[in-house]
Amino acid sequence: MLALTLAVPSTAVADTGTSGGATYTVTTTTIDLGDGWHVNVGQLAGGNDAVATVFNAASLASGRTMAAMLDGDEVLRDHATFDSTPTVSFRPTAVSQVLHGAYYHQGGAHPLDYVTTIVIDTRTAAPITLGDLFTDTQAGLNRLSEQTKEIWPTVYGGPMGDGPGNAPVEKNFHNWIPTAAGLEIHFEDYQFAHGQPVITVPWSQLTGLLAPVMQVLAQ
Repeated sequence: MLALTLAVPSTAVADTGTSGGATYTVTTTTIDLGDGWHVNVGQLAGGNDAVATVFNAASLASGRTMAAMLDGDEVLRDHATFDSTPTVSFRPTAVSQVLHGAYYHQGGAHPLDYVTTIVIDTRTAAPITLGDLFTDTQAGLNRLSEQTKEIWPTVYGGPMGDGPGNAPVEKNFHNWIPTAAGLEIHFEDYQFAHGQPVITVPWSQLTGLLAPVMQVLAQ
C-alpha cells in the first residue's frame, strides 16, 4: 500500500484567480507516495478563508483518491514512473480542479491515465456534487448520457451507441467541472477505451434541469 506524507507547498507555479469577488493565489503541494513518487495537488491562499480551507481539504482528498486508484490497480513500482498535474479554474461562483495522473511502466504499450475532479461553491464554501447540481439527479444523468452520445461523434468521430460507459449512472459522470461553455466531463481511462476523452455539454441543454441555486453556473 502507498504511504502518504504531505510536503511543503510550493509557489513555483503560483497563479491567481477570482471567484465570488475574492482573489486567490494558487500553489501546489505534494502528497508523498514514497520511493520518489508523489501526487501534485492545487492549494488556495487568500480570498475567502472558508472557501480556501474547503478547497484545500478537497484537493488533498482528491490526491489521496488518486493514490488509492494506483493501489487498486496494483501497479508495479520497479522501472515505472508516475506524474500528476492539477489544473485549477475559476468561475464567478465556483472554483474547480482537474487532477490528471499518468503511470508508465518501462516497456508498456501506453500509460495508465487517472483523473479526479473537485468543484467548490464559493458562495457557500461547500462542494458541489451531481446531486446538488440537478433538481432531479436521475433526470440530469439521463440528459448527460443522451448528450454524450450526441456530442461524441462531433469530437471523436464515429457513432456511439448505448454502453456501460455512457449509461445514466453517477459513476460515469462524476468527474466534471463548470466552464463558460458548459459542463465539462472527464471520462476515465478505459471507460470507453484507452485514454481520457473530454466533452462539454452546453448549458443550453441543462438549464431546465439545474437546481435553482445552480442556475448561476450557466451565466
